[in-house]
Formats: sequence, structure tokens, C-alpha cells
Amino acid sequence: MTDTPRIKSYEEQLIEVQQAISDILSGAQEASYNGQKVRKADLIALQQREEYLQNKVTQKRRGGIRVRGATPC
Repeated sequence: MTDTPRIKSYEEQLIEVQQAISDILSGAQEASYNGQKVRKADLIALQQREEYLQNKVTQKRRGGIRVRGATPC
């Protein structure tokens, strides 16, 4: 039986992304995230991923997806 990799939670991914952003902002030319090296030019991509993960974490804490503007039947 082979070991399948565990899927990280949104919270764990968010922590990794924030650490990579912090490393780059503190002068590193590259940082490692999710087994990949990310160069300083990819800072925008990391920030977009951070925003996405933050939204997912917030949704999870609220209890799921919210629907707005729907018309009841």
C-alpha cells in the first residue's frame, strides 16, 4: 500500500503562503511554498493566493457558503 500525500487545510496553506510572502519582503530573492521555489517576481501571485485562502478560511469559520440576492420559491 502506498502512502498518499495528505491534503493540507486552507489554514495550513495560508500560513505557508504568508511565510513565503514574509521571506520575500524581508529580502529573500526566492522562497519555498508547497515544494516549489517562488521568485520575488511571483509576489503578486502569492498575494492573490493569500487573498483566496483567507476568503476560504473566513467562509469555513462562518459555516459555509452564503447566497445573496436569491429569490425564494
